[in-house]
Amino acid sequence: MRKIVLVLAVVFLLAALSGGLKAENFKHLAGGVSIWLPADWEIDSDEEEGALYADAPDGDAFCVLQALAEANDLGTAMATYGDALSEEMDEFHVTREASQSQMNGFAVFRIGGEGVRDEKTWSVDVLLIATGKATLMCAIGWEKGREEKFAPLRDTIFPSIKNID
Repeated sequence: MRKIVLVLAVVFLLAALSGGLKAENFKHLAGGVSIWLPADWEIDSDEEEGALYADAPDGDAFCVLQALAEANDLGTAMATYGDALSEEMDEFHVTREASQSQMNGFAVFRIGGEGVRDEKTWSVDVLLIATGKATLMCAIGWEKGREEKFAPLRDTIFPSIKNID
């Protein structure tokens, strides 16, 4: 199974690099970062809330990038990300405890879980990111059982978050 997922991830990334997958970079000014998202996703940005919302065309995946706290306050973000995530889904519960690491020079916490959205169970990966300007939540969710389609996409979106030059 892992080999199949790995092969699919490689195929997806090669397609993205060869231009087969249209994509765009979006700026999140409140967090001082940019993020890559597929061009065919519906994007809604709310600068007043410091949030960017994206939905896949078929409605089977979403991404939210939202400011939760100022500067590098991962503690506050850990305490409040559930409230922000509840705007997108109900009954979220953690299935993979937070792990701390670095990504593109940012301190991050990564959390996995499941929730209910549109009366279906969804898998969700949450990344809390201390950018220096704000602490952000980037959540990517997809209908449970669609891992083969969206795990490679998640593994492209999360690392795409970089400081705005």
